[in-house]
Amino acid sequence: MSPQWAKRPWTMGMDMRNILVATDGSEGAERAVAFAAELAHALSAKLVILAVSEPSISRDLEEFRRAEGSTIGDIVEADAAAHVKHAIELANNQGAMDIQEVTRAGDPAHVILAVARDLAADLVVVGKRGFGRVKGFALGSVSQNLAAHADRIVVIVP
Repeated sequence: MSPQWAKRPWTMGMDMRNILVATDGSEGAERAVAFAAELAHALSAKLVILAVSEPSISRDLEEFRRAEGSTIGDIVEADAAAHVKHAIELANNQGAMDIQEVTRAGDPAHVILAVARDLAADLVVVGKRGFGRVKGFALGSVSQNLAAHADRIVVIVP
């Protein structure tokens, strides 16, 4: 049975085959993944889960990197892979069937827009706020950039 919101007129007649959701492991990203997965299930669409790693790491991760003898790339890739793995579990729990995982490095807003174009995503879903460095803004910088610069529908999940 489809969720009630999937029966609303805004979804009727829309041919959504690819839904892209970005995750950084934050609570907001988890809500975005759950929403996108439920929508993908209701519309029988492919769900692409994207984790974007910024090239910089925190002081704690730098200390861990030194202790483990890892490269920054190893740490960043492992972090992104963990976010995607968790997001896939959430998506499966919401009924998403066709799931693709993608990890990239770079500026999150730019990478999300590029992946959306490359994969012909019909819809991009993000959380309102993630683990950005600056706290206290009503809308995170990534979601704000996406809303301002996207050439397709962007859903920002509170």
